[in-house]
Amino acid sequence: MPDAVERNVARLELARSIRAFAAGTLANGTCLIKQGALNRRQADAAMNVALREMRIDPAVLRNPQVRKASELLKPQLDIDCGLSELDAATARQLIQDEL
Repeated sequence: MPDAVERNVARLELARSIRAFAAGTLANGTCLIKQGALNRRQADAAMNVALREMRIDPAVLRNPQVRKASELLKPQLDIDCGLSELDAATARQLIQDEL
């Protein structure tokens, strides 16, 4: 493959990975709000910190693809609002088409 094509593919995969991380962060934050563990302000602050620590702009949480993928992940969350019961490959496959 030409270098330009490889760079473009790598860029697209990186963007997809960023949106997947953001979708998981959003699903987790929303779950914690529903459980009463955090209020909206606390969850928003926590999600922003989590994303900024990864050098991701929190504006990605408003991306329609991220929001839809987050909705797909929500039913898969465990009692602690994590994906511990869902292996990484299954989670990735669940949201891959959306991102």
